[in-house]
Amino acid sequence: MNLLVISREFPPHVAGGISYHLKNLYSKIAELGHEVTVLAGKPRTIDATDTIEIPESFDIHWVDYYSLAGYHLQFPTALYNALRGFDVQNHDVALTHTEIPYDLGIPTVHKVHDAKHIERRFGRNQMGKLTRIADSTLAKTRRWTTQRALNCADKLVFNSKLTESAWKDEYQISSPTHTIYNGVDQEIFYPRDVPSKEYVLFVGNSPRKGLPEVREFARNVSYPVYVVGDVAESKNLRVIGRVDQQKLAEYYSSAMVTIHPANFEAFGNVILESLACGTPVVVSNHCGAAEIVDDSCGRVTDELENSIESVRKLDSSSCVTRASQYAWEDVAQETISVL
Repeated sequence: MNLLVISREFPPHVAGGISYHLKNLYSKIAELGHEVTVLAGKPRTIDATDTIEIPESFDIHWVDYYSLAGYHLQFPTALYNALRGFDVQNHDVALTHTEIPYDLGIPTVHKVHDAKHIERRFGRNQMGKLTRIADSTLAKTRRWTTQRALNCADKLVFNSKLTESAWKDEYQISSPTHTIYNGVDQEIFYPRDVPSKEYVLFVGNSPRKGLPEVREFARNVSYPVYVVGDVAESKNLRVIGRVDQQKLAEYYSSAMVTIHPANFEAFGNVILESLACGTPVVVSNHCGAAEIVDDSCGRVTDELENSIESVRKLDSSSCVTRASQYAWEDVAQETISVL
């Protein structure tokens, strides 16, 4: 098939995890013999990185727009203008990873990676009055854009049942839906030859991901809690800051458990990354990746301390085996079956 991929971001202009997702997924799809053309947003406020290699077989066309703030209006408008000189009909299927509120003229599959209507609730308490007013206005336009995009899609793919449920509670969905979980890059995330240490690992920096719960937990335990993310230190909580993926894999590998008491996480790649490095997890059921956790590799619960004690002795190989069921090759095959 000749596939047209549309996204508000794409490497090397990386704004978040979606860039890594697209690079890994479509690299494997290209290896399966399919042609991949990308229409990718290039926000002027995002600097390019040279740390992600993109397959030379990708045909990438850049769509300039100003900023990720309000991207749901900026990018579709810039894309609409770019499409005037682009032969969409030369492709079999469009795969959109950003809400596009108009018909592209070919079969369209829209993949949902997040739930902004829920995520924004966790950031509003930190906004000033004027910012909150602007956010409320943008939310109304986002809702219209999103509903239009859902109406234009022939199929929808969600990265978890949790995400699908969140969207069905908020929007009218009439297209067929599928759940395809995220994958993990096992060339980066694998058990590293590093000493095991008596610490619990948390990767995140926000209340939505469970930072307040982690702070409270750290005050009452004897072992340290390491945090990968830019946050303030507190009692028994040691801040690592931001690290690259190679270094992150080392922290996963040496930790006794990775915790993720999320208040909402559409998927949560940290769960698969930790398991791929051989480290069990304790995760809340407000995280989409909790759907792939079983007793061989972790616990799904809001209770941290006793759960950590029960999983820290789990077999590392069982964790790796569980993660291997979500290799990007498998995600690519599932995606092709939907197309």
